[in-house]
Amino acid sequence: MSLPNDLKDLYVQWLGEFIDKLTIRQEQLNLTYTKAKNYLEETEGPFYYPQDLRKVKGIGGVIIKRLETRLEQHCKKIGVSVPDKSASRPTSRKRTTTALRVNTNDSNKDSEDELSTKKKRKIKPYIPKKRSGAYGILLGLLELKAFHRGVSKEDIINVGQKYTDSSMVSNHSTKEFYAAWSSIVQLKKHELVLEEGRPKKYVLTESGIELARTLKAADGIHFSTDNVKESRNQEYYDETELSADLSTLVRSNKVERTEKNNSSFIETTFHNISTPQSNKKMDQFNTSASNNKIMRRRFENTSYEIWPKGSFEIYPIIDHREIKSQSDREFFSNAFDRKHMKNEIRQLSLGDIIWVAKNKTTGTLCVLNTIIERKRLDDLAMSIKDNRFMEQKNRLENSGCLNKYYLIEETMSGVVSNMSEALKTALWTILIYYRFSIIRTSSSEQTVEKLHALDSVIKHEYSKKELLVMLPKQLDNQQQYKATLQRFNLEFGQDTNVQCCHTFEAFQDIMGKSDMRTIAELTIQVLMYIRGVSLEKATAIQGIYPTLNHLLSAYRSCSSDIEAKQLLFMKLGQAPGNKKITKGLSEKIADAFTVG
Repeated sequence: MSLPNDLKDLYVQWLGEFIDKLTIRQEQLNLTYTKAKNYLEETEGPFYYPQDLRKVKGIGGVIIKRLETRLEQHCKKIGVSVPDKSASRPTSRKRTTTALRVNTNDSNKDSEDELSTKKKRKIKPYIPKKRSGAYGILLGLLELKAFHRGVSKEDIINVGQKYTDSSMVSNHSTKEFYAAWSSIVQLKKHELVLEEGRPKKYVLTESGIELARTLKAADGIHFSTDNVKESRNQEYYDETELSADLSTLVRSNKVERTEKNNSSFIETTFHNISTPQSNKKMDQFNTSASNNKIMRRRFENTSYEIWPKGSFEIYPIIDHREIKSQSDREFFSNAFDRKHMKNEIRQLSLGDIIWVAKNKTTGTLCVLNTIIERKRLDDLAMSIKDNRFMEQKNRLENSGCLNKYYLIEETMSGVVSNMSEALKTALWTILIYYRFSIIRTSSSEQTVEKLHALDSVIKHEYSKKELLVMLPKQLDNQQQYKATLQRFNLEFGQDTNVQCCHTFEAFQDIMGKSDMRTIAELTIQVLMYIRGVSLEKATAIQGIYPTLNHLLSAYRSCSSDIEAKQLLFMKLGQAPGNKKITKGLSEKIADAFTVG
């Protein structure tokens, strides 16, 4: 028995065997080997030596070494010698030399040899420059042992920053818009790092591990964890992810839910839901959560951590675009510093100010239940005019925060006087229909005072709470982000002092502006492009015709142009207040949705 001239089928088979032997926890390795197998199946051969597989996308040195070992085992089993790389390669279809080729002159041969040499020239492998952004990211991932489990951007930046001379985070206040983190694009392009899940996690590929270890050895870098057998995370986490409900700990006995008082702004936002009975139940929870390690558990296939009282600090994050004026860009941060109020400036995906909790041991951030959208009165008027108001409102709702505020600085301008009715409607809509709260101030200085008072209330309230921080691996959209939070609150947040929350990383990744608007939102937005259709009128129309397709079908069903022009007048001509559609507006909308 001898080896076939093309071993591609055997290599594909062995990669399949490697995949079958992986455990459930080796998700990333499974993905890497599956991609390598698929790429090999799609690539034309022949392939004889394992080294021939270097030209296949997704196959690096580590996989090739494993295949070399497997080839040796196979040769020993069937009783043949292992192929020698220095020996001539067997071929299944040897080219015959034609008479024409034999008779070519020496100059032609030389030109062919030169052409062949150029074709064989190998592409130079990608090696990041020392102390560059890519260099720092690779070593950060290696130090974090990002082999089988993905690591967040925040963790990579925190660890990798010391290995690069450039800042991993952009600083808009000093006009440093470039960040070394952007090098992650090159690392992904060269398949040294894989990006997975949402919120995004990053993991080293086989090639990435090999390159990172080479860089570490070449530059004599020593990690503090080199001589420690346990991984970094095991130092802090009890990662026995039991599929156990927290309800078994905190809801062993049914108690009546404390009736909540919604009579005032502060009480609505920070009502204390604990009772003597619920506190008694919480003792069981505190006993299990107050050890030195953070408990990590699982509920409905979603992992979560328990942060005991006192294990985290609370402070606001201010969006870097939130300024008093172009000449005083850091007004709010400096004002908070003068009041000894810890704060941080970052680019936020949503809102102008959010409150976060930072774990004192791991440094992980989670988003608490309060978010603020700050607007001057004239800016609110303009946002209604250009339809930004609806888009912002919907994203604030999808944040899942129960305490959503519009902080309105009542700076007057000509724009406001022209939109007084629209402003009144918007404010009533915010308060009554969408159930947002409103904080009104007359200046930036008064805004600082209000926020300082709010910060004190939030810190006092959370001093009595445990935090349950969710760690979902895949959130497809903002609605799923909100639904996950609501499901956990329903299971764990009632009758207890447990506050469920997402990580700041998930908030940033999911809550940004995107095309994840619902059909209802798009319908309302399109209707508002018609002059004369306000938010209230568009919402009323969408309540009758849920999508644009429903509205178009209604127009097509009309027996005449006159009936089409009067369609919305007949439906909403008697509607109360600003929802009323006049005959003239009904005709204008019909003209927009019907053809000649």
